[in-house]
Amino acid sequence: MEKNILAQMLQEYESFTRSERKIADYVLEHQKETQYISITDLSNQCEVAVSTVSLFCRKLKLAGFNDFKLELARAASPAGAAGIGPGGRGASTPTAVKDKVLQEAQDALTNAYHMLAEREVARAADLLRDAGQVICLGQGNHSVVALAAWAQFSTTSSKFKTIQDSHMQMVTLSTLSSTDVVLYFSYSGATHELLSAAEVIRNRGARLILVTRYLNSPASAYADVVLLCGPNELPFQFGSSAALVAQLYVVEVLLSEFVRRDPERAEANRQSVGKALTQKCV
Repeated sequence: MEKNILAQMLQEYESFTRSERKIADYVLEHQKETQYISITDLSNQCEVAVSTVSLFCRKLKLAGFNDFKLELARAASPAGAAGIGPGGRGASTPTAVKDKVLQEAQDALTNAYHMLAEREVARAADLLRDAGQVICLGQGNHSVVALAAWAQFSTTSSKFKTIQDSHMQMVTLSTLSSTDVVLYFSYSGATHELLSAAEVIRNRGARLILVTRYLNSPASAYADVVLLCGPNELPFQFGSSAALVAQLYVVEVLLSEFVRRDPERAEANRQSVGKALTQKCV
């Protein structure tokens, strides 16, 4: 029989410390909410240290907080439903699937619009305008967004770059100057790769613009600007299309604001790009 993380917490409750019981009590009372929460927000809700949450997860023989959320989602989901994307749940026909996926994309855009603070957009656009170079980065699915951002911005300025290989990313970050900016896309804001990169960026004196779902994510402490966007993701979604749609919306907003600050130069570059690309068409 597969272990149920909820039953395991109840079984081991008496062996928990006072702080660990706070975590268990919150999770048992807010099972659904905990599937969407960040480790920092959970620690704040329980008034314990982030390290206490990590130790609590390892005490349950789990690799970490994300592993804990996976087990929580598995325990809360009907058998066989955990791996089904949100658009597939409750849909009986292809048309119904199309409608649900469309609604989720529209909801993601609406949420991104309301989450994105105008002041932060302006600060980010100023950093991009004044930067010597801008490195667009992301890991996993979000590397696609970083690539799209570079493709969009590179039509307006030559200072935008991207690196897909994680080894070369660190090589590039380790040679940044104080005038450089990194535009980093991460849903959780809590991956080892991002935190390692953020440490290097800070040590080099460069600036970090973080596009993430969680304001209180560990990487937010390193960021000069935090741009919030993204829907609530179930642990088994592993990077939803709705989250990518939200981040691509942020890219378009930043691009438009960047161009608005220097329209003549952006238009001149786009004219040059347009002429070059016409040679590739039949």
